[in-house]
Amino acid sequence: MKQRAHAWVTLRAFKLLDDSKKAPKLIEMLSYYLSDVWKGAWLPDTQIGDMAYGHIYKMDTDAKELGLPKIEDWYTHDYKSLKSFLSGKRLCLDYVKNCEELKKPYRSHPKKGGHLPNRVLALSHTIADMLKLSDFPISFYIQGKVPKGYTSDLSAQTVKNLSLSPNFSARQIALMFFILGHYICDAHMPLHCDFRDYGGERTKAGKLHKDLHASIEDTWEDWFPVHEKLALHDYTKKSIDNIVIDFPTGSKINIDKNETYKLNSQAISKMKGDIWQEMIYITRTSFAVSRKWIKQSYPNTDKMIEDIGEQEFKDVTNRIFHDTVESVTRTWSCIWEKFTGKAKTC
Repeated sequence: MKQRAHAWVTLRAFKLLDDSKKAPKLIEMLSYYLSDVWKGAWLPDTQIGDMAYGHIYKMDTDAKELGLPKIEDWYTHDYKSLKSFLSGKRLCLDYVKNCEELKKPYRSHPKKGGHLPNRVLALSHTIADMLKLSDFPISFYIQGKVPKGYTSDLSAQTVKNLSLSPNFSARQIALMFFILGHYICDAHMPLHCDFRDYGGERTKAGKLHKDLHASIEDTWEDWFPVHEKLALHDYTKKSIDNIVIDFPTGSKINIDKNETYKLNSQAISKMKGDIWQEMIYITRTSFAVSRKWIKQSYPNTDKMIEDIGEQEFKDVTNRIFHDTVESVTRTWSCIWEKFTGKAKTC
């Protein structure tokens, strides 16, 4: 996904979480820094630069492709198995319900597969630590209690009684939430999870054309609001509610128009496991989507659509972005609830 797609997902996740009323104080904090979304959600590509390992979790069913003698049967996760691990409405999982690839054992490449689930988990813990070490007044409502020094005559207190050892500002924490969303988006892009699309070291067996990945993302990019609308500034006259539905003419994104793909703010379910497990099963689903959706080595999106049909291309695209927005919202909420004492796992 490119910059417009990442920024839109972040803003749409913000709206979904706001509409859900699940974490009003988190929404309050993020709302002050929405002007950072355009660049913040794109920092993993522009400045962090860990694309070769942090943005991918590439899998295959062919042991030889992975450089292994075999793939053990316990790596098999069919539709029923994934359904049991993933809560809520997962449109991508529904799409691969009868996918043959899910009936085979499949796993990530032991050396070249990347560690996207680990990256998401690490960032989640980083945000939690930043919340614990945050500036006033964030620290007060994160911890859920006010230090004794603040409950009486402040001028009579010592610095030791008042100090919370502040380190991280609300803006820094908000920025980390936006950065985290980038990696969750990448987990839903099918080719980030398919070893057939492995950079310049692709093998000859069943590799995908080097331009297909970029071509799909270019097509998607044209379907999202333009930079001038997503890069919020003082002269923006539209609300987030309006910005996230202000698609260009000809856009095929139907998240808020078609009942099939519609986001339900009152149905954002909690994770069944922790964040790492959640990402493992999301990327496994994305792998299956890639194998069912992309049947051969197309040189570009036009050729792919010519083969599978425009309707299937649009359908899978909308499923991907529906699940992506829900997943970002679910993860943000999970982090916030855990470290405000309202959740036990994450």
